[in-house]
Amino acid sequence: MNDASQLAAFASKLRLAPSRKRVKIEATTNKAALKIKQAVIADLRTSSNPGIARIPIEYETPFLSAPMQVTVAIGPAAKAGGLANIAFFGTYKGGGRHQFYEHAEAELDTWKHYLSEAMEGLD
Repeated sequence: MNDASQLAAFASKLRLAPSRKRVKIEATTNKAALKIKQAVIADLRTSSNPGIARIPIEYETPFLSAPMQVTVAIGPAAKAGGLANIAFFGTYKGGGRHQFYEHAEAELDTWKHYLSEAMEGLD
């Protein structure tokens, strides 16, 4: 009888593992996305152009788009218009002094560390 109960407990743990992993992956990715959003907003606030300083940045809640593949979109809100392009990429006359991708790259190692930590013990 003891063997059957241990087997049932193990089977239960296996059934819960994918959903527990999903929750941990989404929570870890959500925190990283929020930090990137906050860094981009802080960068934009340094602009002397009041329109650029107020560009709204959004992110979509992360989701698993395929097994072990997390998707999250971070970027200017649709109502930001062309000012976001000018802020990040500039025009033929120059500009583009604000960072976007660099904030994501700066967060990547930290995100990977916490993601690995979250995955431990969820076998």
